[in-house]
Amino acid sequence: MKKYWLPAMALGLLANYPAHAEVQINGFASVVMGIDLEDDGNPTADYGGRTVDNLQESKVALQWSADLGEGMRFVGQTMARGDASDGYALNYDWAYFDFNVGDSGKLKFGRVRIPFYKYSDYLDVGYAYHWISPPKSMYSLSFSNADGVSYLQNFSSGSLEHSLNLVVGRYQGTLRIGGEPSPGNLENLVAINWSGSVGNHEFYAAYAQADVYIDAALLTTDQAALGNNSIADLAADSSDVLVDGDLGTFTGFGYKGSFGDMGLFAEYSIVKVADSILQDEATGAYLGMTYNMGNYIYHLTYEMEEDTPPTLQGSTALGNEPLTTGTLNAIARSLGNRSSEGEANTITIGARRDIGNSSAVKIDISSYTEDRYQSSAATEKSEETALILKVAVETMF
Repeated sequence: MKKYWLPAMALGLLANYPAHAEVQINGFASVVMGIDLEDDGNPTADYGGRTVDNLQESKVALQWSADLGEGMRFVGQTMARGDASDGYALNYDWAYFDFNVGDSGKLKFGRVRIPFYKYSDYLDVGYAYHWISPPKSMYSLSFSNADGVSYLQNFSSGSLEHSLNLVVGRYQGTLRIGGEPSPGNLENLVAINWSGSVGNHEFYAAYAQADVYIDAALLTTDQAALGNNSIADLAADSSDVLVDGDLGTFTGFGYKGSFGDMGLFAEYSIVKVADSILQDEATGAYLGMTYNMGNYIYHLTYEMEEDTPPTLQGSTALGNEPLTTGTLNAIARSLGNRSSEGEANTITIGARRDIGNSSAVKIDISSYTEDRYQSSAATEKSEETALILKVAVETMF
């Protein structure tokens, strides 16, 4: 019976200290349906062309916060995200303590949001913006949280209101490589975001860096092209292709402004992973505008993305089959982002109608075009297109 005394004592202590924290529960939900209206294959892999998919971007989440007194809270969030093949997958997105520091500072410990973008704080809350989903050319990273420490400081200078957010920590989870999910690790992650507002105009600038690790075996998506070689043989110096602590950086800028019933939105980002088989540089950007008319918001957005893969020189190590430069760089292209060393652009038009106090119905139609390489040829490209129609009902509660 001795092994039971410690849990029993712990339960006794909990019974003697009744909880006094006030707990508040909030939530949000999105039901999204979409279909590719072109029946010739979808290069984005987002929606099929045969049936309507109502799980791809659907989600439901609950967030709770407990006021622990003296400026201290605990905040947690669980979310079930839709997946076309596996149904809804439940994840624990946030779990942190936060403390008020003076009148304008806040310190957080735990799993916190990384401030990459303009909409980072409410990235998953579809009701908070006019699109059904933010532009993927900009909001392209497959992760948004880190385990660590976050500090937020608000201050003002003249008529300009400032906010400075710093995050230090680590990410362990899924990184999307060549469109496929792969387990990865970002160590020594540091992110900083400055935002400012004056009148109806808002600005931000963000920078983040981390040491990137990805299992080399998981990067080998074209073993037939590699032959008897390993991924380390894609360059004379294996450290030039293996993702084993290479420095990854993110730089972003953005603007949001209101001009009466019209709104203007723009963001731009650059993502790099040095000395690896991943793209030398991936850029994404969008420019959009909205027009408010009562309960309706009409919007138009143009977005672009461009990836530049590394140029590799093969190893001639004894016992390995020689790899041609064309094969090397074709493999590198296959491991790049969606547009794979080329340009892609999307034009989206849509409308939103607010219903009640905290619900909205949305419809978006997006025309997507990209340049895609043909098999292993280094110079042959084809134009791939998709025309995606989406409808959504979104709410907060």
